[in-house]
This record gives sequence, C-alpha cells and structure tokens, in this order.
Amino acid sequence: MTYLFGTLILFLVLVTFHEYGHYSVARFFKIKVLKFSIGFGRDLFNWTNKDGVKFSLSMIPLGGYVAFHDPNDAENYNKLTTEEKKYVLANRPAFEKALVILAGPFFNFILALFTFILVGLFSPKENDSVSATINEADNNRLYKVISVNDEEINNYQDFQFKLLNLSGSSGKVAITLFDYSNQENIELVQTVEELTFDYDEAPSEYFGLNTAPDHSEPRVGKVKESSIADLAGLKAGDIILEVNSNKVFSQIHAIYLLNQYGGQISLLVQRDSNSVQINLPSKSEGTSYGIEMIAENNDFFSSINYGIDQTIFWVVNIFKFLYMIFTGSMGLDTLSGPIGITEAAGTSLSYGIIPFLLLLAILNINLGAFNLLPLPMLDGGQLLFILVEEVKGSPISLKLKALLFNLSYLIIMTLFVFVVINDVMRLFWRNFYQQFY
Repeated sequence: MTYLFGTLILFLVLVTFHEYGHYSVARFFKIKVLKFSIGFGRDLFNWTNKDGVKFSLSMIPLGGYVAFHDPNDAENYNKLTTEEKKYVLANRPAFEKALVILAGPFFNFILALFTFILVGLFSPKENDSVSATINEADNNRLYKVISVNDEEINNYQDFQFKLLNLSGSSGKVAITLFDYSNQENIELVQTVEELTFDYDEAPSEYFGLNTAPDHSEPRVGKVKESSIADLAGLKAGDIILEVNSNKVFSQIHAIYLLNQYGGQISLLVQRDSNSVQINLPSKSEGTSYGIEMIAENNDFFSSINYGIDQTIFWVVNIFKFLYMIFTGSMGLDTLSGPIGITEAAGTSLSYGIIPFLLLLAILNINLGAFNLLPLPMLDGGQLLFILVEEVKGSPISLKLKALLFNLSYLIIMTLFVFVVINDVMRLFWRNFYQQFY
C-alpha cells in the first residue's frame, strides 16, 4: 500500500505541475486551451470551467497533456470567432509558443528547487568531506577522500558522481586519500576497461572503499544526560580538537578515536572561545560515552543555498548522464521505469517524508530534462519544430511532422518496454540473491 500511495503522489505532483506550467503560461498570453488532462485515454473524471477548458483525470497514468486548438482540427477550430482564432497557439508569435513549450520543464525545475529548499530547512548542513576505509587494507585506519584524478572532492555526493561520470572510460583512475593517522596523502590507482558500476552499489565500492558523508567540524551535537561524557563535563556544541593528543579532522574521525577500549581518553575541546581539557574514563566494549556528533541545522538562508546548489547539481548531472547514455559510455541498464520508480517511491516514503521529498525533487529534474530531448513527442521536439519553422519562414509539412512524431513514439515506447523489462530482471535477480545467498 505504501508503494502504491507513494507512486500515486509522485505521479500526480510531477505530471500536474509540469502540465500546469504549459497551461499557466498559455493562459498568461490568453492562448485558447481545449483540455488539461492528467493521464491518457478515457476520462475517469472531468469538469469544464467557465472558459470552456475541460479538466480530466484519465485512465492510463503515463503522463499528461494540455490540448490546444489546432487550425487543422476544423470541427473545433471553426467554432471560434475571428478574434478567438488570433489566440490559437499555432497563430501566435514564435516566442510565445516557445515559452509555452518551455514552461513545463521549467516548472519541474522550479518545483525541485523549492522542494530542495524545504528539505534543507529540516535537515542538518550538507556534509563537506568524505571519510573512508579501504576494504583490502587490514590496517584499521580511517582516511579522508581528497580527489579523483586530481579533481578535488567537495562532499560525498560530489565524490560518487565524479566516479559515476567515469562510466565507459578506460585507463587509470587515481583516488587520493589523506591518512588521518600519519597525516599524509596516499594514492589508490586502479586500471579500468570500459568502466561500469553495479546499480545497487555506490561507485566507490568498485574501488574497494567503504565511504560515508562527513563534516570537517567535529562538533558535539548531543550529550546524553547522566552519561559518562555528561558527568565528565562535555557539553553540546563543544568542538573536539584533540583525542589523546591526536588532532581530530572530522566528526567520523572523532567517533573513530573515541571508540577505543581499555584506556583513559583525554579530550581537548573548544567551547566558545576557550580551550577546555576533559578526561573520560576507560570503557569496555559495548559501553557508550553518550556522545552524539550532529551537524548544525541549516538556517533559512543556508537552506536556500542548499536548494540552489542541489538543483544546479542535479540538472547538470542528469544532462551529463543523458549525454553519456546517448553516446554509449553509460548503459541503458542504468535507467529505471515505472516499476523501479514505484519501488523507490515506496521505499523512500517508508523511511520518512525527507527521503520522499528528495526523490520528488530529483524526479522533477529528471522529468524536466527528459522532456527537453529533441523528440517530437516531447517538449524539446516541439521547441525544435518552432525554431525550424521560424528559420525557414514557413510551417513544416503535416506529413513530415506525423512521420517524425510516429518515429519518436516508437523510440519512446521501445525504451519504455526496455526499462520495464530491466526493472523486472533487476528485481528478480535481487530477490534471487537474497533468497539463496
């Protein structure tokens, strides 16, 4: 039920907002609209407003559309007065038509921006570093990820996407790590051939790294009342500078150093503008000091910055991925269809509203970007028609438009069937391994 409910919400929000973009800009220019539909096929429910626009919820939940009057549709077009015909989309200036077309994807991007800002308001500040352990190195050490092929890493998301962007490449991949213990850099170098990543794993796992988002300021978020740390005098807001004279570089590094057994631990912390020494008694395995490391929450302005950064990040990277899929450097098996989206919707909703809102924001950008592809069935294709007609100074023949439309329909439906099969096979093999391994 959670999966169905989550998918229904996603579908209604994504499609309605996209189509409302087209509709609202058309109405701004007083362009005549016939129908606003969520879904395709026979209407399940409909109503008509005072302007004669029919709004409907249709049977097939695979998208939606805004239908405009068309001079080639004589039955509806001839019902219009001479004045009304001036406000038919086909008779409007090219810039108005282009803005109406672009409004759908643009509204998706705007909704993603506001969703990211909302998420930011209820989330800790974004991580600014990545801590890692090396699977094959039995040295019990913690590292900070510095760069990939000399490109500096900004945060966990940036690290994983820099690796993902190497899909299809061949040659050496160099990951630079900072050893917290020795306080020196090391380099992991691996030669790859047409690099591909497992859909269910973080790209860093391919290179034998267990990674986690981290914060470079090791600030204590909470101290449990009457815990060992509380009784020793540690307070929320303290910044841990040293543990047993070892410099602390991040929150995870602080936790790593505090998880030592059988010996007293000496802390040097910064409290406001003062340095304070705190001694913690030794602890046995399974005992907790009662310290929780939490990043500060975003304020209103940092939430806006987070929303802008995330929107730009996802727009840029989704277009990169579409280009990589088109050029063959990233496989079509990385795409998800309705089954994959349903699974993601249900899973994210079961984890809480914040993960679900993040999925909503990312899917908004996916929908907006996909619709800008230059296929006649999509907004990008319609925009291309407008530009070509404006350059050549005359309309493209209906026969050619119909041919290109049918060809793009065939491409999209083939892709749709492929991603559905891909989703089914992915679920089958996942369940198979869970059952037998």
